[in-house]
Amino acid sequence: MSIEEQHSTQYQNINKEKLIKILPKGTHHKVSDEIIDLIQSMEKDTGLLQDYMEESFLSHLPVLREVKVNLTDYTNAIKYCNLKKNMDNQTAWEITFPERYRKLEKEGRWNTSHVSMYNSSPLVLKIDAQMALAISIQYAPAFHKMMMKELQLASGWDAHGRETSAMVQHLAASKIIDIAAPPIEQKIALEIGQSAESKNSQQKMIDKMAEIAKNQQKQIEMGMSVEDVQKLNLTIDVEIDED
Repeated sequence: MSIEEQHSTQYQNINKEKLIKILPKGTHHKVSDEIIDLIQSMEKDTGLLQDYMEESFLSHLPVLREVKVNLTDYTNAIKYCNLKKNMDNQTAWEITFPERYRKLEKEGRWNTSHVSMYNSSPLVLKIDAQMALAISIQYAPAFHKMMMKELQLASGWDAHGRETSAMVQHLAASKIIDIAAPPIEQKIALEIGQSAESKNSQQKMIDKMAEIAKNQQKQIEMGMSVEDVQKLNLTIDVEIDED
């Protein structure tokens, strides 16, 4: 089987019926023959593999819930965002919008501001953000499989069920330890001293005690004995936060 035939078997074969079914719920887009032709010609337009471009097109469809654009704009943004991974923004824009570029250049109105404005548009920014997901997240299933292979080797067996050498077991075990070991430095955040809530409660208590003392002094000045004043049921009603 040729490389071209291998790629063709991996195509998502996006047609009108399939695209209508997989569009995000709550979005309403007209799926025309022109849209399907634009999707199916992404490899011809960009030089990037069709199966990869179709996968990218499907992966980022949820963006349509957040940014109100038509499917033509969305498809072009997918082309542009994938192109600029391997080239400068201006070249990616020229490839994505060749007719617009030629028209502007012919009219003498071409300048890089068109690229800058498009590159900072909400649609492109949203797709860029999704494409920037950590590789470890994107390839988590593959990472798990590789770890299981290392574990199998460390346990003494290769993929064919044959016993591995002590050196292979040692190397596999060392690799697992390097990847899976917890970090050596554990930072523990300790709050030294009183928290703001504790200080606030303490200040309330001090203020209340000062108020009680002032009242007691007034009672004594009015003729009550110190003993009688001390017998008064004066309480401190302040909430204390325990940290």
